[in-house]
Amino acid sequence: MTMYDIALFKAPPDDSNENDKYATFLRDKGHNVELIPVIQFNFINQQDLHSGLSKDDEYDGIVFTSVRSVQAVHGIQNNQQYLAKKKIYVVGETTEAAVRNKLNLESEGSHCGSAESLA
Repeated sequence: MTMYDIALFKAPPDDSNENDKYATFLRDKGHNVELIPVIQFNFINQQDLHSGLSKDDEYDGIVFTSVRSVQAVHGIQNNQQYLAKKKIYVVGETTEAAVRNKLNLESEGSHCGSAESLA
């Protein structure tokens, strides 16, 4: 099998301790891989998010539709005081894992796979 030098243009893994699955797959096949991040995420509405979370008497549950949304809430100080008594729903197994690992919360709906199915 021919070995190639591959430049992989993509977003890095969500968790800096996690290996990129595509790079790992290609390396396991004997290729040299350089992961070149092409996008960067910045959470720009943290104050608005904090304000919304703090109005916890106005809602009964939260729906997380992506790992990025979990990361945004994780970055809010004292997020646990707002989330502890809420029903938490997620779209997809990856989002469920992020809620469990980053927010230490249990959730429902991971099997749905889409917001339409969750509803």
